[in-house]
Amino acid sequence: MNTKLYVIHPKGGSSSSDEPVLYLLGGPGSKGNVHLNHMALIANRLGRTVLLPDPADSVPELECSQTDMDDAQRGIASTADAAIFYTRSLQQTRLDGCLEQIKVSPALQGAISTKQQAARLMELREALGVKAWVIFAESYGGRLALATSAVDEAGISALILDSPETPWVSSFWHTGQNFKLALSILSELCRDQYRCPAKRLHLERRLPQIISVFEREDVEPLELKDFYTRQVVAYARPTQEQLFITTFMALRSSSRAELMPYIAAAPNDEGLKKRFGLLLSELLRPGSSLNMGFHHIVRCSELPLETWYSALNADKAELPELTPFLDYLEWRQKYVCHALNIEAPAQVKHYAPPTVKTLVLSGGLDPVTPSSVISVAFPQNANFSSIQYETLGHVVHTQLDCVMDDVAQFLDSSDPALQSFQSACSKKELKMRFYSPVVRR
Repeated sequence: MNTKLYVIHPKGGSSSSDEPVLYLLGGPGSKGNVHLNHMALIANRLGRTVLLPDPADSVPELECSQTDMDDAQRGIASTADAAIFYTRSLQQTRLDGCLEQIKVSPALQGAISTKQQAARLMELREALGVKAWVIFAESYGGRLALATSAVDEAGISALILDSPETPWVSSFWHTGQNFKLALSILSELCRDQYRCPAKRLHLERRLPQIISVFEREDVEPLELKDFYTRQVVAYARPTQEQLFITTFMALRSSSRAELMPYIAAAPNDEGLKKRFGLLLSELLRPGSSLNMGFHHIVRCSELPLETWYSALNADKAELPELTPFLDYLEWRQKYVCHALNIEAPAQVKHYAPPTVKTLVLSGGLDPVTPSSVISVAFPQNANFSSIQYETLGHVVHTQLDCVMDDVAQFLDSSDPALQSFQSACSKKELKMRFYSPVVRR
């Protein structure tokens, strides 16, 4: 299997170092073409050539096209009358339409495994004549980076792991607890700011409570507004599941998390619906940057999903208000793995800690790879430095420029005492700017 490779040079074409940056995307299954502009920003900021492998876009057999599916099947339409309640039966129809197009073979399944991807990266480095490179990885890419380090550590000069996936830590699987914790932290940040509209509310209680308004099919369609222009662009009749997912995903980005107190402070159901419309523009994103077959084959064949299902059930018992969301996660993952005829392993591969200098970045609001989980996932020794950004979410270096300053400082430093590494981000830069509408008089 050949892997597509993008090569992005800094402005001017010359690199300040003969060690390029190998960037590993998350997902798994994220396709590289939509990330090229961001790779150019990294190349320019670090003054190094960035190499972006794109294994997901190299296996068309695992992709599916849903362009012939009516957008209304997701509950979204251009008019209020055409918006429908997007039930699980409709979701199942949509999943089936995709999964039927995916052609899985044992050989291909093995070729896209994390282990084989790591082996190909070592071969790629040797073929390019690169003595050593810096690996910069996000989310699932962090697991791939560790797998690559296990087979080719001599070819790595430094690791930067941003919001790395850590499935060998038991608390990683408690999605409900991690979701509640992120909302609790957001509440605390809100209470610290005089102008936050939900200072007296506990978002971890309030948001699940108000989402229950949408448990019935007779809810009037909501206006979906463009996140930036605030103009109505579509209509939807969201289910509880969609609202929970959208709220969960909003915590991945500080700019969206800043909307949550405003939504929670809605004075009545009608106001709530209008305010949720600001956030639900996320439903307009079709997710075309993800190779669905690649994504789920790796997940189903490598992750101990029974561990996740058990954790979800424990979370449902502890946090019954999150049950619709946690039920949905279990249903969807089980449905896809069964359709692909893949049985998950009992445990996940746990790689030995690398000995090269490593910087681990995490966000305090991230419900996917929480700082609380990451902090126990990696050893605290002279090779490791970690920074937690309390007000950021998932993949923090994409959210504030000063995080990239930290990355640059880390790479430029020759100080072996990495534990003394200090962030360049100021309190002002990290302060949340909670949304409040501008009233024109």
